[in-house]
Amino acid sequence: MITVSPSMQALLSLSQRSSLSRRRVLAGAAAATGLAAIGMPRTAHAATTMTWIGWQGYETPILAGTFLKDNDIDFQPTFISSNEEIITKLQAGGIGRTDLITMYFGYLPLMAEAGLLEPLDPKKVAQFGDLIPQFTSQDAIRYNGELYGVPWNWGTLPLMYDPAVVTTAPTSWFDITKPEYKGKVAMVDDPLGNLLVWGTAVTGKPVGTILTKAEIVQVIDKLIDIKKNHARAFFATYGDMADAFARNEVTVSAIGWEAVAVWAKQKGKTIAFTIPKEGTGMFMDCLCLPKDCPNPELAYQMINHIISVDPQKLFATEQSAGITNLQAVPTLPAELRE
Repeated sequence: MITVSPSMQALLSLSQRSSLSRRRVLAGAAAATGLAAIGMPRTAHAATTMTWIGWQGYETPILAGTFLKDNDIDFQPTFISSNEEIITKLQAGGIGRTDLITMYFGYLPLMAEAGLLEPLDPKKVAQFGDLIPQFTSQDAIRYNGELYGVPWNWGTLPLMYDPAVVTTAPTSWFDITKPEYKGKVAMVDDPLGNLLVWGTAVTGKPVGTILTKAEIVQVIDKLIDIKKNHARAFFATYGDMADAFARNEVTVSAIGWEAVAVWAKQKGKTIAFTIPKEGTGMFMDCLCLPKDCPNPELAYQMINHIISVDPQKLFATEQSAGITNLQAVPTLPAELRE
């Protein structure tokens, strides 16, 4: 029998809602609640260097407005190709040298137990009460009664496809193995994402990461088959996938992210996405303070900036991302509120 931890229970809850649209998530939340521009120093002291680790595109709200200039911050981002990379970087010397990270919520209890994170003071997060209650109430963002993550964005892992070639949206993840897509499938080096998608597709389990050893072997075998017999390439990042779509090297994907369509569009290529009948993974990412964060007060200010209305709006519109501040939702274009 498999023991389901609080973090896995949270995963199950989110995955069961993986096909929800933004409208349904935000409408439910409303009902529940009653509804790098880096500035030069302005004073004699040197700018404060702040280090951040996260996904490509996640720096967008940080760069919004004049926050960095106003606070004399020398912003130093490090981009990742998987969530696991953040853990590795912290364990390999990042503790005491990293100010802020953005992490998938399911990992927070494990990271807190391992001593990689600082507990957060909710009183220092001014707009915590404005965030979607379904996210702020998740058990997995807390450990031993203390808060370890501030939910700031969410999304799904859809199947991406080129509508100029694939005129009808695929209805199953297994459609990518059809002969016409041989050598035209995009894969990405995202271990957790691949398990969330293909763990469910292969086994039928509601959460692709809660599997027996035999089931994991089944999933791995399927991914190896896709890589060997169907994939164009196993890309290091989602940005690389977007570039491949833009170059017409791939027509469908074995995993996706809404931002891929945005990045491909910037290169003149229109990409569509769909959620197949087997469902897909749904993620929620949190802002976290690493253990012994060098500039905790500035880090809190950065958290408050990221979840404020204007940066959230910018992130949603530029990255096609799901945001968590309910006060920002009415400011979004209609197509992003749906």
